[in-house]
Amino acid sequence: MSTTLPLEGVRVVDFTAYWAGPLPSAIMADLGAEVIKIESIQRPDLFRIVAVSGDPMEVYELSPPFNATNRNKLSLTLDLTRPPGVHLFKELVKRSDAVVQNYSPRVMPQFGLAYETLREVNPAIVVTSVSGFGQDGPWRDYVSFAAIGEALSGISGISGYTGEGALIHGVGVSDPFAGYLAAFCTLAAVHHARSTGEGRHVDVSQLEASMQYIADALLEFDLTGHARARTTCDDSPAAPHGAFPTRGEDSWITISVENEEQWRALLDAMGAPVWAAEERFATPLGRLKHRGMLNQHVAQWTAERDRHELARELQERGIPAAPVLAPSDLLQDPALRAAGFFQEVDHPVAGRHPYPSFPALLDGIHPPIRRVGPMLGQDNHYVLSEILGLSEAAIAQLEEDRIIGTRPAF
Repeated sequence: MSTTLPLEGVRVVDFTAYWAGPLPSAIMADLGAEVIKIESIQRPDLFRIVAVSGDPMEVYELSPPFNATNRNKLSLTLDLTRPPGVHLFKELVKRSDAVVQNYSPRVMPQFGLAYETLREVNPAIVVTSVSGFGQDGPWRDYVSFAAIGEALSGISGISGYTGEGALIHGVGVSDPFAGYLAAFCTLAAVHHARSTGEGRHVDVSQLEASMQYIADALLEFDLTGHARARTTCDDSPAAPHGAFPTRGEDSWITISVENEEQWRALLDAMGAPVWAAEERFATPLGRLKHRGMLNQHVAQWTAERDRHELARELQERGIPAAPVLAPSDLLQDPALRAAGFFQEVDHPVAGRHPYPSFPALLDGIHPPIRRVGPMLGQDNHYVLSEILGLSEAAIAQLEEDRIIGTRPAF
């Protein structure tokens, strides 16, 4: 079994913040790329102070989402508002395969680091720009976060309960939609560049990336003129289908019966209830038409059962089912524990905590989390000395001039 990760030898400059931008470079770091995260002490990644409380000057190394999303990366601080910082950024680009950034299209040109400039520095460089609405168009300079991409893409328009308003998901789904797409496209462009010497500018729009996930609703409207209403999965052809209450407070199970074999297996599990003999439940079409009543019957049965035990029983009978888990359940989930999905990793300030792995196995194991989110400027000396060849005196002068540093200057 090889211990070499597939992207070893690839170097990525990560000039990103929050989630949509850092995610693609985290994926590449998981797979072995050397990813150098660029921040400045004047303006660190504000993800550093998300999900923490206290003085930002004291808690900026503690953020769980920052430390998870920036796993396996190095940290270099550079003030890109001044020429020495811009010069060092370009020098790093000369020695790298890709740059990933997720600021609005006006930001990189303001720093003198537009794609055209970076291409002159390194003709083979791949620059991936993740933004809300792409590099062109009437919304190009508008700022977007996850909820904005979700709303504009139509996802929120079909999310919610019958007769009620639109809902924003509890997780910013449009960020990972864009992030995973950016990772894939960046790696494809790097492969092309290494073969031809020709770099690419990869433009990832959060809006366009997110729209792919409601393709069925778009197709439905295009073919029928029918705009999908907000419902709780009532458009599924399965019946019964949905989340059903189980024993305990806020305890649920999902069940989806897709065919006659599964329907008969469910009735057998339920002990052949009398109501199942009614004419309206005799056919798949009848069950779909009367799904409301059907789901009520199923819910009365599930309400007295334990969600985990019932899910196992139904799965053993060939019926798709699963307990509805909360985030607090996942750390103890036996399937995830058996897979080694959570890795316990030490952080010099935040301490030891479990972190989610890259969600795929390589030769039967998850790629190791070698470190979680780097401390601000933790790798300044390595990058400036070992990669860029600066002297100790030059590095000391950069720190004195506050081009680099290890403490925020909010």
